[in-house]
Amino acid sequence: MLKIDRPYPVEPGEIPDPDRLGRYLQGAIKGLGCPIEFFKFQAGNSNLTYLVRGGGRELVLKREPPGAKAKSAHDMRREHRVISAVHDVYPLAPQPLLLCEDPEVIGGTFFVMERVPGVIVRQTSAAELSDAQAGAQFQRLIIALAELHSVSIEAEPLASLGRPAGYRLRQVQGWINRLADARTQETPDTGDLETWLLANQPEEHERAALVHNDFKLDNLAWDSADPTRLVAVLDWEMATLGDPLMDLGVTLSFWAQEDDPPGFRALRSMPSDRPGVPGREVAWLRYLERRSERSQALAYYLTFAFYRRAVIEQQKFARYRSGQSADPRFAELNGDVIVLLDMARRQMAPEGSESQSSSPEDAWRASESGRPPSSSASPRP
Repeated sequence: MLKIDRPYPVEPGEIPDPDRLGRYLQGAIKGLGCPIEFFKFQAGNSNLTYLVRGGGRELVLKREPPGAKAKSAHDMRREHRVISAVHDVYPLAPQPLLLCEDPEVIGGTFFVMERVPGVIVRQTSAAELSDAQAGAQFQRLIIALAELHSVSIEAEPLASLGRPAGYRLRQVQGWINRLADARTQETPDTGDLETWLLANQPEEHERAALVHNDFKLDNLAWDSADPTRLVAVLDWEMATLGDPLMDLGVTLSFWAQEDDPPGFRALRSMPSDRPGVPGREVAWLRYLERRSERSQALAYYLTFAFYRRAVIEQQKFARYRSGQSADPRFAELNGDVIVLLDMARRQMAPEGSESQSSSPEDAWRASESGRPPSSSASPRP
């Protein structure tokens, strides 16, 4: 049985007035008893995430970091709005309970949701899984993403979560602009990638769906007794309406495989290069099969997704360089930027693929049966 993430005691002063916060929560949430205890989850995204315990009940509180702006990626109002809209139609989204915009309570906006007990599998804990379990998790990940993209977005409140028309081009232009704003003297030239992304927009019809924009293994919670059963999808702060194949591309940009360059495999946060886990192309095909769709644009979506990841790392590096962040993990991110840009170029102008001893479809069927495919490598898009 895998261990559920253990929260840690809150540092003194981190919550300005925990007694006041406890009284507020008891008054706003029915059934939350005494005493109220607060713990902090160390892992996760850039927002601050706490466990709230009271009267045998467990909740999760998410707050924006001190100094965060409402229009940043830390917008608690928007994440609460998204999961409030999504939970009833996609039960893997946690149930929201309240939104508090009064800065006097905790020093900033926060929201509270039900805790879904589960295991988050990261690279460090993946060794506890068998190859068959790891393969089953990645199969379920793709199915869950396809199910999310199949949710109807025609009616409110989902219909007003974004502007899907023109989403693909806006995303490309937006990330090009973000990189221009985050350039440092270490940033390599990226004109070839940007020209290619703008000139090679897929001709196929642009789909519209509810997209998560960060759908990867460390944002999924699994049943601790059965680590192949998905119980929750977390971190909805970047969700919107847009092209679902862009969302899939983002997921696959974290999906390292055995034939990838060592530099990229060293960045992996998902144990996707294990025996029994299919490669990116196989996952792409299974997603399309699940959605009864066709697309020949895998290379485009992967090029964009690796470029997008490079921009995100460059933004962190630029904040460190300018003194806006003292996080020592950001000091060497310029090397990661180069690795990710190289991966983008490999999709943009892939080398000739060697013949494989099994097709992508055969590889996926083999992984479903628990036996490794006859070739662990997946052909380049």
